[in-house]
Amino acid sequence: MFNKFGIKVKVLLNSFVSVFIFAIFLVWLVNIYWGVLLNNKREKLQSIVELGSTLVDSYIQLEKKKELTKEEAQKRALANILALRYSNNDYIFISNTKSEVVLVPPKPEMTGKDMSNFADPTGFKIYANFSEVAKKSGSGFVEYMFPKAGSTEPVKKLSYIKYMPDWDWIVGTGLYMDDAYNALFDFMKILLFACVFCMIVLIFIGIYFSNSVIKPLVDVCQYLLSSSKTLSNKSDELKKSSGSVKSYSKEQESSIQTTAAAISEITSMIGKTTELTTNSANLANSISTKAVSGEVSMKNMITSMHSIHEASSKLKDIENIINEIEIKTQVITEIVSKTELLSLNASIEAARAGEHGKGFSVVAEEVGNLAHLSGKSSAEIHDLLQKSRDEVQHILAQTIERVEDGEKRTLKVSESFTEIVEGIKEINHQIDQVSSATKEQEIGVKQISTAMGKLDQLAFKNAEESENSLKVTDEISNESNNLNNIVSKTENVIYGFHKKAN
Repeated sequence: MFNKFGIKVKVLLNSFVSVFIFAIFLVWLVNIYWGVLLNNKREKLQSIVELGSTLVDSYIQLEKKKELTKEEAQKRALANILALRYSNNDYIFISNTKSEVVLVPPKPEMTGKDMSNFADPTGFKIYANFSEVAKKSGSGFVEYMFPKAGSTEPVKKLSYIKYMPDWDWIVGTGLYMDDAYNALFDFMKILLFACVFCMIVLIFIGIYFSNSVIKPLVDVCQYLLSSSKTLSNKSDELKKSSGSVKSYSKEQESSIQTTAAAISEITSMIGKTTELTTNSANLANSISTKAVSGEVSMKNMITSMHSIHEASSKLKDIENIINEIEIKTQVITEIVSKTELLSLNASIEAARAGEHGKGFSVVAEEVGNLAHLSGKSSAEIHDLLQKSRDEVQHILAQTIERVEDGEKRTLKVSESFTEIVEGIKEINHQIDQVSSATKEQEIGVKQISTAMGKLDQLAFKNAEESENSLKVTDEISNESNNLNNIVSKTENVIYGFHKKAN
């Protein structure tokens, strides 16, 4: 990816990389400087608090030796602490683990005040945190925001406290950090100026160096351009020759396309002829099948007609049987009627005769039984008649069905013969198409012959133009050698003779 840039860009990029590395070094240097400033602040705070705590400890020792009472010792210690000042009127303060003020020199009215809820603008509880650090570590640093004397704007402040457990005092002092930040900003301005200065110097050096390299390369490019013009002229000649070849090639391509089209047409005609022949064969088979189907249908129709005739004969026989049964039924009916009358009269006479008619009553009863049997026979005959009627209806249904079947078969035969006629007409039409396709094939073959003649002539012309192209190609090759020499000089300018020798 870096190789696609020019020399000037590469030199400038190298300068920017150098500046970037230098900037990283400056950031590291700023960080070290800030550490030095912060350590100085911390050492100063520690030394002041150690001085105050040593003073308080001396009075604690006097109390322990019974030389002073506790109240007297604390009073003298506070007086001495109150008198201590350093830097710009900075002071030492004292509180206790209950977050109560023991001594704040600038504000004596705060003595004894509970400051456990006193917080800076960020919500940080200052005295409560003093108590927490004193209980946990005995001493330590605490950062918070607090306004300077005579100002309401809070400034970052760093305090150091030390716990005196004998009196439950927390001795501490604090310094504002604005002077350290100002010193850091001044130092950063100096470094930034140095960084910008170095960047400008490196850029100018890079531009000067790149120009000193590019100028010889521009001269070499002039030579390259001159040779390129010569090569361009030769290329124009080659283009003209190539144009002629291209023109002939187009004609050749057109002839080839004509040949291909003719061949395609012939192939299509042959395929169509084959297809028509296949269709003719299929139609012949279909006609044969239809004829066989017509013959079978005719036979089935004859069979159906015979069945209809037989069914009609059976209907005549059944009709005669039914007539005979009706005659016999009439006779039985008359006998039953007369027998019932005789039985009734006999019963009446037997009743009139009394004792003498009992035998006759038996006869009358037997006659009644005979009449009953006759009635039963009459019922059976009625059943036979019913069955005979059902049989007749069944035969009639078969007769109707077979008649309809005969009609359908007759229609089918008619349709089969109609399809046979249509198939024959289609065969004749396809035979005509086969004849036309054969004539078109003959014309296509003649076109192929003509196109092949043109291809012969064009091939000869292409050979002549190829010879001219070869001559021009030799001239271009010589010019290419000249360009190689110029490129070699360019490499000498870029890399130097020593590197090329290696």
